[in-house]
Amino acid sequence: MAELLAKLLPIGLMLLMFVVGLRLEARHLGAVFRNPRALGIGLAVQLIGLPALAVLLAVLLRLPAPMAAGLVLVAAAPGGVTSNYIAHLARADLALSTAMTLVTTALASVTIPLVLSLAGAAELPTADGLARISGLMVGVALVPMLLGMALSTTAPGAAKTVINGLEPASRIVFIAMVVATFIQNWGAMTAHFASTGAAVVALNLGALALAFGVGSLARLRRTQVRAIMVEASLQNVAVALFVAGAVLHDPAMSVPALIYAMVMNVTALAQVLLGRAGAGMTPA
Repeated sequence: MAELLAKLLPIGLMLLMFVVGLRLEARHLGAVFRNPRALGIGLAVQLIGLPALAVLLAVLLRLPAPMAAGLVLVAAAPGGVTSNYIAHLARADLALSTAMTLVTTALASVTIPLVLSLAGAAELPTADGLARISGLMVGVALVPMLLGMALSTTAPGAAKTVINGLEPASRIVFIAMVVATFIQNWGAMTAHFASTGAAVVALNLGALALAFGVGSLARLRRTQVRAIMVEASLQNVAVALFVAGAVLHDPAMSVPALIYAMVMNVTALAQVLLGRAGAGMTPA
């Protein structure tokens, strides 16, 4: 089971990243990059604030080493595959959400090994270890995403047709990846839920609070704050599962990601409901 999962995870992740790329059109991102203040604030929250929060929680809650590493890995993962769709449902700034997904996914091959190394969360003793993760992340995440984006930019009609065909399959693949890893790690998850579950919930709620607080202080627009909250709280669990299982070969590190997958979907639903109702999770 473990060997089969290790072989299927990269293929599944490549499909998911290709679908993400199909939804990223260059013309939709131009305004965000021409006026990058909100993007810079959002990236600071996600790329710096979240990993720092994960490290703090791991220390304060005295998580076992594999659980601490897994929590940091979740925080270092790029924006979730469904984050742009959730941003749309929550009436957030979709262009900002898309730009954050693009940047964090493009940088994941560098930021994930860098965060894990700086936090001491995984054994990467040599430059070869960092280069290995970076190379694998480029191959399974960045390249498929760029191919999808190229198709959506040069042939949007064809991209729409491909999305209609692949998106249902990609959802099934994602669910299958989570379920398979869930089954494989059921024993580890039940053994560590009591000690890890609180940290995972705190990371997700902390991401929302951090995004809301920073966005409010920066006086961003309501829709921009919503977008940053969505992106910060919805992490790409598929990437975390891939790195933990197929790259670092430490199944126990998958436990925080599995728990996070459940928690983030609950809070995503809450954000959609509050966003559509115009409730006060964001500043006026």
